[in-house]
This record gives sequence, structure tokens and C-alpha cells, in this order.
Amino acid sequence: MKVDIEYLEKLSKLKIDDEKKEKFEQDFEKILAFVDDITKLELPEEDKSRAVALSQLREDEFTQKDKVDVLSCAPKKKDGCYLTPLVVE
Repeated sequence: MKVDIEYLEKLSKLKIDDEKKEKFEQDFEKILAFVDDITKLELPEEDKSRAVALSQLREDEFTQKDKVDVLSCAPKKKDGCYLTPLVVE
């Protein structure tokens, strides 16, 4: 699979040095090939949907204080939520 490095740079808003682009492209193609191999594995559907068993997860604990503390460092917020720039083309 051919990777368009310039397109990835634009999407990620990162600049890759010209001398590192070829190595980055090779590494990224290996990653994509690995992911492709994983998707070809014949696993039960439930195994594909999560990396750990649900029994290994802890219960979420949320308090209103936690939300206030987290939002206090948000650069932009509205109605108790973070405001983020649009990232979808």
C-alpha cells in the first residue's frame, strides 16, 4: 500500500524532514500491513471489539468536582464541554 506522506503531513499538521520521509513511509507501510494482517484473523466478533476482557476494567467513578477541575484548564469551553476545532475534512 502506497502512503502519501504529504497528505499525512497536512492531516496531522506535522512536518517530516525530507531526509526522514523515506524511512517514515517504509515504517508506516509496515504498520498498515500489520493492521491488515490483524483484520484478516478469524476471531469471534467479541474478540475484535475489545483488547481486554470487560472483567478487567474498573468501574468509572465520576463526581461533579472532577468535571469542574478538568474544565478549568480548557482553552475554550461551552455548556460544560470542551470546544475543539473541526478536524474532519
